[in-house]
Amino acid sequence: SFKPLLDNTNEVRKVQSALAVLQRVGPLLQVPNLMRQHIENGRFSAAVKSYRRVLVIETDNRVELLRHVKLKAAVAAREARRDLEATLANHTVPVTNLLDAIRDLGELIELNVPSDPNRGEEKEGSPSAGVFAVGDHTINVRDHSPALACLLLQTAYFSSFVDKSVRQSDNSTHRIYNGESVSAVTEEGNEKNSEGASSSGGGNGATGQESSKSGEKKTGKSSRGSNRWKYDILEARVVSTIRAVGVARNWLPRLLQIGVAAREAETRRAARAARRNGPSNIQDDSPHRVKAYDVFVKNISPSIITIVEHATFCALGCSNSNTGEDIKMTFGMQSDQRLQALLRAPLPPAQSAKCAKELADLVEVVHEIAASAEALKSDGDESDLGRNAISSPTASFGGSSTPQYNRGPMSNPLELCVALADDAVVTVERRRCIYAFDVCARACASRASGSGTFDGDALLSCVQKLSEELTRAEDCANEVEKGCELVVRRCCEGLASYVRDRGDAARLRAVAECADALNGRIVDVVREVAYLTNGQCETVEEVLAEDIMALEASMFDEFLDNICRHVAGCTKLGSMSFDRDEDGSYGNGGGLDAPKQFPAYLSACLLAIVRCRAQVERALGDTTIRRSQGITYQYLAMATAADGVVAGICYELNERMARMTGKQADRFANELQFLMNTLRKYLSDDMLSVAENCRRMLCAKAGHLQGDGPDGLAAIEELERLGRVYVLCLGE
Repeated sequence: SFKPLLDNTNEVRKVQSALAVLQRVGPLLQVPNLMRQHIENGRFSAAVKSYRRVLVIETDNRVELLRHVKLKAAVAAREARRDLEATLANHTVPVTNLLDAIRDLGELIELNVPSDPNRGEEKEGSPSAGVFAVGDHTINVRDHSPALACLLLQTAYFSSFVDKSVRQSDNSTHRIYNGESVSAVTEEGNEKNSEGASSSGGGNGATGQESSKSGEKKTGKSSRGSNRWKYDILEARVVSTIRAVGVARNWLPRLLQIGVAAREAETRRAARAARRNGPSNIQDDSPHRVKAYDVFVKNISPSIITIVEHATFCALGCSNSNTGEDIKMTFGMQSDQRLQALLRAPLPPAQSAKCAKELADLVEVVHEIAASAEALKSDGDESDLGRNAISSPTASFGGSSTPQYNRGPMSNPLELCVALADDAVVTVERRRCIYAFDVCARACASRASGSGTFDGDALLSCVQKLSEELTRAEDCANEVEKGCELVVRRCCEGLASYVRDRGDAARLRAVAECADALNGRIVDVVREVAYLTNGQCETVEEVLAEDIMALEASMFDEFLDNICRHVAGCTKLGSMSFDRDEDGSYGNGGGLDAPKQFPAYLSACLLAIVRCRAQVERALGDTTIRRSQGITYQYLAMATAADGVVAGICYELNERMARMTGKQADRFANELQFLMNTLRKYLSDDMLSVAENCRRMLCAKAGHLQGDGPDGLAAIEELERLGRVYVLCLGE
């Protein structure tokens, strides 16, 4: 009677056991759906992790449901592999996503996902089997490790973008030459670049046909009536330079990160081979396998050389004034002669300044790639190129006598990349220096000739600006030195032109400007140049000071000559019959009540000296020292005037000595003694000797010594009283 109850109990236990089994395998049953969800959302890491869970199902498992789950999971895994391979072949994917795809694809390959021979999409050679075509290159991803395959695919895209950049520059220049505006051409080029379109046709044949007809088209464009197209061509060259540098800046760091990942994969593969074969037989399992370093040397380096040559040609043209070598033309060889001449010509200063920074950025990227690529080299790679040759930014330039842009074969293409980039940036920065100093020289010359100003601040500002902009300042030391010399020489010429039609005030202004420059801004300029060129311009201070001192000497000597001529006219003694009374008193009536007067010629001479002092003090101050003599300008001017006054008076006295009476000789002797006492600190020793000899001759003519008679010391004291203003101004 209990049998039905026992049968029900057994059925319940069977159901419970089946439910328990389903609960245990439930997560496995969900793996295919989870994997598809992860793949659709781009979570490949999670999809790989889910696929690992079905690997616990043995191949000989008898449960049909579990075998079906494993089969569906394998289908999802193969789909994930195809999506990951397509990601590796996509040039628009960020590099971080590429590195994640490399990791996920590598893990998926290690799980040995079974292939499906019944599906044609898995047959070798079909696109779904991992074969991708990029330009002229066809790459099978499954023949290489994921990292190396990604490196090869992205390298092919880089080469195609380099070729596209060259063709786009050629096409742009021809379109501008044929009448289109640079703005329209540039906007269209930017749209193509933003769309990421691959390089298309339009080969040399079409370009040649356009260039052959361009001359006829240009002659028919009378509506333009100007040379605007030439300026547009120059602007298009700048745009092409920026575009080429942009390609290198965006792609080379991307390739380097992928190359590092490929090198790490090689290291892991070598470590596994060492564990498998034993430490005594550590060899690569595939000696013929392509390595990351080989890709950089054989595949990436030619494209780098092309993009560097292209950017160099766009920025510099073909003429190279530094070495005389021509830069290689990368496009426009079949163009019209006028267009070729414009493409080969150097860029004007404004456009050249724009390209200088771009080339500097290009050199920095190339150096980083070349130095980092050396780290990808394994111990078995043979190369004659040492690490120091690439790691040093200036190792290739100036280190040998090989001319620029015609170096010939080198031991490694990476070295050639670095050499070309260095040569390009040095050339453009040298031109940058030449242009900057030329502009500064013209501006300073204009200010010097117009307002008589030596603008040392402009020169200092120019050097400081170059110090901020130049990256190869030591290689531009000669241009910096010659540029500073040019600016100073133009300033001196401008000051000379300013003084040419003006008087002594303008000469003193020029002297003051030169003195301020020598003691002020030129010192700052020399210090800044030494900092900029690392002390290579040792003679710049001497050269600049020589030009300034030559102008200063010329201007100040002319001023002193004018002083001598002016005071020579003040030393005329006038008529001896009416300048003194018979009783020896100073006046015009001879009586005791007659007004006393200071001698007219003495007043004129001393007033000329005071005027000279005022001129110099107003222009130069009373403490400015002349660098060549170590004496103040004020003292030199007053000494010259004093010597001229005494020399002129002594000459006049010697000329009239024979016609003088004794009283006249005595009075002139007293006046000469007064003059000597007043100007003693400004008179030279030779002039004091001349004046003393003349005074003795006058005393001898008078027949007595100084101090005797009415015209002795009392006369000198009276002269000092009457000329006390001059005594206070000029006396000790």
